[in-house]
Amino acid sequence: MTKTKFTKSLAFRTMLRLFVIVTVVSLIAAEIIGVSTFIQLTSQWHEYTSEAVLKGTALSAASLQDMDKYTKTGKVDTNYENLFLNLLLINDDYELQRCDVFVPHEDHITYLISTADKETGESLNKEAPYYGEEKEYVSKVMAERFETEADLERAAKENIYTENVKNDVKLVTYYLPVMDENGKAFAVFAASFSADKVFKTILELTSTLIGISLGVTLLTLIIFYFSIRKHIIRPITDLTKSVRTIRENVKNRQVVSTNIRTGDEIQELAVTFEEMNKYLNAYIDEYTKITAEKERMDTELSVATGIQAGMLPDKFPDRKDFNIYASMKPAKEVGGDFYDFFMIDDDHLGIVMADVSGKGVPAALFMMHSKILLKSYTLMKKSPKAALEEVNLQICENNPEQMFVTVWLGVLDLKTGIFTAANAGHEKPAVKQADGSFELYKDKHGMMVGYMDGIHFKEYELQLKKGSKLFLYTDGVAEATNAENELFGTDRMIEALRSAENGTPKDILSAVDEAVNRFVGDAPQFDDQTMLCIEYNGENKSQ
Repeated sequence: MTKTKFTKSLAFRTMLRLFVIVTVVSLIAAEIIGVSTFIQLTSQWHEYTSEAVLKGTALSAASLQDMDKYTKTGKVDTNYENLFLNLLLINDDYELQRCDVFVPHEDHITYLISTADKETGESLNKEAPYYGEEKEYVSKVMAERFETEADLERAAKENIYTENVKNDVKLVTYYLPVMDENGKAFAVFAASFSADKVFKTILELTSTLIGISLGVTLLTLIIFYFSIRKHIIRPITDLTKSVRTIRENVKNRQVVSTNIRTGDEIQELAVTFEEMNKYLNAYIDEYTKITAEKERMDTELSVATGIQAGMLPDKFPDRKDFNIYASMKPAKEVGGDFYDFFMIDDDHLGIVMADVSGKGVPAALFMMHSKILLKSYTLMKKSPKAALEEVNLQICENNPEQMFVTVWLGVLDLKTGIFTAANAGHEKPAVKQADGSFELYKDKHGMMVGYMDGIHFKEYELQLKKGSKLFLYTDGVAEATNAENELFGTDRMIEALRSAENGTPKDILSAVDEAVNRFVGDAPQFDDQTMLCIEYNGENKSQ
């Protein structure tokens, strides 16, 4: 066989092999793309429905709080009609089949409002039977308790739904409870979609994408067939030799020149290789700069950590009327946790426990700003509620990064033992009365400080007696995670508190810290762990 025939035979065999490989891989890829696209579109649809259900539930909860006014009289008002119009908008925006709000009973449901009749909306007090497994899912929804908006969002994402046929239309219906101001479900919001329409749309999009993928593959194979007929053996050989010299060229910061000019993809590959060689040299230089920059940033973070620690009080007063101790264990990154305690006057002690959103230097700066404002307004003898509202106004006036901080702020009257406090989206405190054990205190929560202008906070009083203790903490304690990605949780925290509840505040914090360390083990710490404990000993009559 001559050299020319050998070259042509080798090129032909190479072309045939590559053609078969590309064809098989392309078909497999098209199948994978189709399946993954179907799964992704289905997942996106569930998220889409969660959004619709959450909007409808929020509107219904706001408008139907005084449900008895409608169910007993059977009459509607402007508020009811506005709710109906808003549900119609949701109905159209999300292409729903219908929206219903109903009260479930043992063997039937009673409608409060429905968009099934889009012209009149006359559905109040109409009764209807359950369809299929609808009763089971409605009972599941009503049985759960949702204390925060995050709980409702979680429930919406879990997609509690049924598939039934109503009026010859196959419907997929999603359910979410409508809550009153006390967090109790008094009705169910249901959003129904046409299942045939939804899945037909998803299948059409998936089929279109598969068709486009196969079409592109076919076109690529045709172009590939005509391009590979040119002589490829010698250019590939030359390119291989050039690749073998890349180590020495990179070491000397030289660029490999292939001089391959075949006018096809081989030339493009050769040019790409030359560019890669240039980029590799540039990357090495850039990597050197990045390494130096990283070292500088690590230094800045270390300084920020020191500044943050310096802002926290580390000297604990030696008094007879109370005993207090606090600690903050920072994570690797600079965080935004902070605590504070200070005497407002001879008879009142201010205490702060807070957690700023985000990490790094911005969080540390925001933490310092928030800490100063909270202490300043509290020292002005503002009530916790008023102090939080003033601080919120100050932060919202200039908050370009849209950061926020969760805060527990309290003022303890050292004569009476009355703790006046307000909670701005922070963790629930744990309280031990003199004759009891540590328990979580389910206080009244408000929004985070800095989240929105004009927020009003709720205030409450907690009576401490001689020997009572209060434990405050940030989410880094309860959300400490072990190697199995399991959370430490408040139950384990309460157990640790009870194990040392008769000790000093310092003993109590040490017990919780040891319990967290045992649970976490060698897993990395992702968040600051900040704790404070105060023991009230009664009025100090000698002062």
